[in-house]
Amino acid sequence: MKILSTFFLGSLMLLGGCQPREAGRTAPEPQPEQQTETPAEQVEETPAPAPLPSPTGSMVGINATNQGYAMIQPWSKENPAYSQGFGIYLGDGNILTAANIVYSASFVEVTSADGSQTVPVTVTAFDPEANLALLRLKNGKDAAFLDKLVPVTLGKAPRLGDKVTFWQFNGDGLPITTSGTLLATESACPFTNGEPFVLYNVKSSVTPLKGGAGNPVMMGNELVGLSASCDPSAQKVLAVTHTMISRFLEQARAGNYTGFPADGTQVTELTDPVFRKFLGLPETGGGFYVVKLPVYGSFYKAGVRPGDVVESVNGIPLDSKGLIKDPALGPVSANFLFRDSAKPGDTITLGIRRKGKDGSSQPMTLDVKLDRSALEGDLVNPAPFISNPPYRIYGGLVFVPLTGALMGEINKLSKNHPPLNLVEATQKKEDIRKKGVDEIVVFLMALPTQATLGYAQMSPSIVEKVNGVQVKSFKHLNQLLDLPAPGGTHRIEVTQQPYTMYMSQKEAAKADRFIQMRAVPVLRRD
Repeated sequence: MKILSTFFLGSLMLLGGCQPREAGRTAPEPQPEQQTETPAEQVEETPAPAPLPSPTGSMVGINATNQGYAMIQPWSKENPAYSQGFGIYLGDGNILTAANIVYSASFVEVTSADGSQTVPVTVTAFDPEANLALLRLKNGKDAAFLDKLVPVTLGKAPRLGDKVTFWQFNGDGLPITTSGTLLATESACPFTNGEPFVLYNVKSSVTPLKGGAGNPVMMGNELVGLSASCDPSAQKVLAVTHTMISRFLEQARAGNYTGFPADGTQVTELTDPVFRKFLGLPETGGGFYVVKLPVYGSFYKAGVRPGDVVESVNGIPLDSKGLIKDPALGPVSANFLFRDSAKPGDTITLGIRRKGKDGSSQPMTLDVKLDRSALEGDLVNPAPFISNPPYRIYGGLVFVPLTGALMGEINKLSKNHPPLNLVEATQKKEDIRKKGVDEIVVFLMALPTQATLGYAQMSPSIVEKVNGVQVKSFKHLNQLLDLPAPGGTHRIEVTQQPYTMYMSQKEAAKADRFIQMRAVPVLRRD
């Protein structure tokens, strides 16, 4: 029994060691060794190069409908005329072009080089003297038009001998560039008659596709000038200078454009040794002789007088032709210092000589604060274009101020034979000013009414007096005509025979009603 028990216990132990393991305690399977993943390196993309300025990428075409008021009939507008040109995009919404393209425009639009898009613009700054204008989009919703353009910057001023390029594009939108060489400078008016500027004289075979004004003059991809006129037969282009563009943009971007200074001084050279001796000047030396200057101009107000000799400007000496030596442009007119490169409010210092009672000339200096009073104080507004010319119709008699624009129109109609009394008035403005006149008034024409019979032959002529009172300005004329007339009839004195017109206030009122119903609804524009 004892042996059996031992055997039994051994069997139980053997059977216990052969039992399967419990399912819940299964040994984990060996896991493969995990490796740390290295993130892929980020490859930086090279940004695409910025597009460069080009004729088709930076320029626009300009279409303008020009329709100003007729100077001869200032209550009506002229027939519309159309002009085309180019503009160059300067960034910040500004497009630079020539003033003669948009000088009397009632509507202006710009087009892309390929002609696929056209948007209206407005003229924000305009200078017919410098022949420069600045345009901006009329509607904010058209901003995407400018986003497609590559702006150009104003580069460094060129020097004589530098190579330049004229940009334009043809009707198919293909760019056209023509090279040229800056040979010299020339004193001229780029658009209107008046005080000259110093312009670039460029030798180039460029053939302008749209007029000849407003083509960008480039050095590399930077703007250095703007064409003002072109003579393909002479291979000559006159261009507005870098200096003028810089001064124009400086004022125009500030939002208060006033123009370039003007002094109105008439001068002559000092190349004649006999004349120099008469003036008491040394045989060698330079300067210009002041022949005449307006008493309301900046030079006169500073103390300059006829007979003075200006020898230097801001310490820069003048030669005997009145020229200075510019480091980049060579000999140029002294105007370059006090007109082209200046702005109203600037002060310059003149070195002058004045002949004394003993016959010797004494040196002195004068500080001149530059302004535009030589033009703004003129009895005859020299502007070639007036947006809203004033007029007064009284009983059929038409009165207007005498302006450069009016004289230009009269010259055209008379084939350059204007009435002598008008010519005399423009030549003797200072004598007229001494009478207390601030603005010359013209009796322009007589509309056919019962009250104007026989008066047409007296036009055009200068209005001198109304009821014995000297007419000082157009505004003053209106005031005199609005007053009750002595005895009910105005007496109007003019410079054309028989010199006197009479206008009954009752007849004038009757004639005015007739004119308003038949021809001119608005009888005056102040």
